[in-house]
Amino acid sequence: MNKTKDKIIEIATYIIVPLLFWIVSPCLGKFIDSFYFNYGNIFTNLMLVLILGSIITVIGVILVFWTIILFKTKGQGTPNPKLPPKKFIISGPYKYSRNPMALGGLLILLGESAIYYSPSLLGISILYGVIVYFNAMFVEEPELVKRFGEPYKNYLKSVPRFFPNIFKK
Repeated sequence: MNKTKDKIIEIATYIIVPLLFWIVSPCLGKFIDSFYFNYGNIFTNLMLVLILGSIITVIGVILVFWTIILFKTKGQGTPNPKLPPKKFIISGPYKYSRNPMALGGLLILLGESAIYYSPSLLGISILYGVIVYFNAMFVEEPELVKRFGEPYKNYLKSVPRFFPNIFKK
């Protein structure tokens, strides 16, 4: 019974979270825009903005999928906090960022805000970034220190929370 419940939670995670990013957030952004930003189109008319937004979104999607695959294969878990990875992962994007999944989500939202030409979605993106940053700092990291101990403490010292340090050797 417990495995069935876990599978339902996992599948719901893979359905609900993408719906929030791909449908709810853009719709909410465009809805809020309608009160103060008179732009009659759904998407931007600027080809460069559309291309850059699409590239940023695709990078975010790749990052999210990559981390989900690592959670399933190496970590033996899921992105859902109810079914977290059992093993500590330091490979792939986790070598450069402690939160590449959240970074991927942020990139998706930022890219969408350009594609949809939505200042409100940009605001939602920034709010998301602030929330996941402080959640990582005050909730996730203390929990991971308890779960993985000294190796995670060392990881905290050597890998940045979100944005990779491109100048570090």
